Amino acid sequence: MSSKNNSKSVFKRLLPYFSPHLGRLGIVMLTMIVVTSVHLIRPMILRSIIDTAIPQKDIEMALKLAGFFILCLMFGAATLYVRVKIMAKIGAEMIADIKRKLFAHILGQGMRFFDQNQSGKLITRTESDTNQLKSLFTQSSAQLFASALLVFGTVIILFREDFRVGIFAMVSMVLVSLLLFFYLSYIRSLYTKVREKGSQLNGYLTEYIQGVPLIKVHGREADIMANMHTFNQEKATLECRAAFIEYALFSPTFRFCTEIGSIMILFAYCSTRVFEGTMTVGTLVMFIELMRQFFRPLESLVEILAQMQTALAAGVRLFDILDTEPAVRDTGEVAPGLRLEKCIKFEDVSFAYDSEVVLKNASFSIPRGQQLAIVGASGSGKTTCINLLLRFYDPTSGRITVDDRDIGSIKLFDWRRKIALVLQEIYLFPGTIMENLKAFHTDVDDETVIKAARELGAHDFIMKQPQGYQSVLAERGANLSYGERQLLSYTRAMVKDPDLLILDEATSSVDVITERELQTSMEKLMNGRTCIVIAHRLSTIRKADRILVFEKGLLMQEGAHDDLMKQLGIYRELVTIQTGSDLLGEFSEIEENGEVKGAVA
Repeated sequence: MSSKNNSKSVFKRLLPYFSPHLGRLGIVMLTMIVVTSVHLIRPMILRSIIDTAIPQKDIEMALKLAGFFILCLMFGAATLYVRVKIMAKIGAEMIADIKRKLFAHILGQGMRFFDQNQSGKLITRTESDTNQLKSLFTQSSAQLFASALLVFGTVIILFREDFRVGIFAMVSMVLVSLLLFFYLSYIRSLYTKVREKGSQLNGYLTEYIQGVPLIKVHGREADIMANMHTFNQEKATLECRAAFIEYALFSPTFRFCTEIGSIMILFAYCSTRVFEGTMTVGTLVMFIELMRQFFRPLESLVEILAQMQTALAAGVRLFDILDTEPAVRDTGEVAPGLRLEKCIKFEDVSFAYDSEVVLKNASFSIPRGQQLAIVGASGSGKTTCINLLLRFYDPTSGRITVDDRDIGSIKLFDWRRKIALVLQEIYLFPGTIMENLKAFHTDVDDETVIKAARELGAHDFIMKQPQGYQSVLAERGANLSYGERQLLSYTRAMVKDPDLLILDEATSSVDVITERELQTSMEKLMNGRTCIVIAHRLSTIRKADRILVFEKGLLMQEGAHDDLMKQLGIYRELVTIQTGSDLLGEFSEIEENGEVKGAVA
């Protein structure tokens, strides 16, 4: 994905985040002016001590000037403390705002976005990249402005004291600016590559950690370590190159040039004037201090600008995420009282993913209160139907309606509010069992949750946990069995009291005994509700009112279990594959011409 953002545009887009903090930024500006003034006054105090107090042997004047010098140092340190503290607070608040906006934007994306972006990469964006920006807000920007202020203040004094020294300073600034331009243009691209390689590394690391059991079973630890070593080496090579250019090449070269320049102007020009009697020793000392104050900020600018390039490279990636338009737009009307009164319809619905058509002209309806099952081989289009119904994606053509109203015209929150989804891969939130069952809906009371848990058979095992409903779950509910986690997901769905219940392969990964227990709970959950069930284990859907059979994106068959078993079709073949002749034994043999001879009641 090519980026439309660059360092300039990122800096411009970050400016609005400063707006709520203008008052405190004004205080920061005042502290910078104070600190700069202190730095500029100190050389003049030294000149007065050397040229006036010492020749006149005026101890009182020398002590006063020395005391004033110390007072300036203390005042400068105090104002610097105030500046750092304020900028740290501003930076933390601004980063919190950016993280909030970024996370909300990520949550608002359709599933295609998550298909195209690794979870580890997104974590890098929300954490590592935003922390890089934090250094820009809290340190780099303030230091950059303070250094620039000190440089320009020093140049003004140099011009006032000696025009030729001022000209030298201006020429030095131009040469340094040109040097910085070429340096930054190269180091920027290098740091961008470093950050990108780091986000890729985080992405693969996240995936590998999630797949540790499989990696161990297949004995692929060595291969994974080799892959990670390769990524680490590539990243380390880029980091070493950047560090070499910044610290071993540019910084020493820059320091050498500034030292040579200082020696030339101070000793070749100023010392000559001192010997001639046209410049005092105090003025020479003042020039030495001013030249140090001139070159030291220029030198620190190199490090500051390098840090800023790293931060701005992170900002480019952040704004690339923020500029990603959601594939599913939430532009519908608010419908807080939406209910499923009649039926849901798929009207000639097609969907293509990256130009590959995965659902073709599907048309069917789901009347209120009906239990519909969708079956088919992997990639047949059954899960796509669910994704489209939930508006994780929008159809390429056709439409889906609820009571003759296009679901695209309804606010996503209002549409999904009355839908419950139970997946085979169960997700449990970090938190307590009660929080998970409420799905963090604060308007649900504990009694409603406990009643649902009792009804579905989850209450007993919940009460066996150390703190009952207030027990904190391990990551992904690892301290519970699969069946217990599934019961929690059923209870969570019942607590939501949905108009439409979707069970996506909800019992296909359990043993027969556990499946039977879950089947009983599932039937209680489904009772009286409009339901869609997707299952590979076809024995779980025999009681469905209607079964849709998909193959390669096409709706091939439709009907009740008994009716479909009487037909020579895909459904009968799937049942045969799974159960052999067990279910077929209920039916008479098929004549050679393919017609049903008779069915056993």
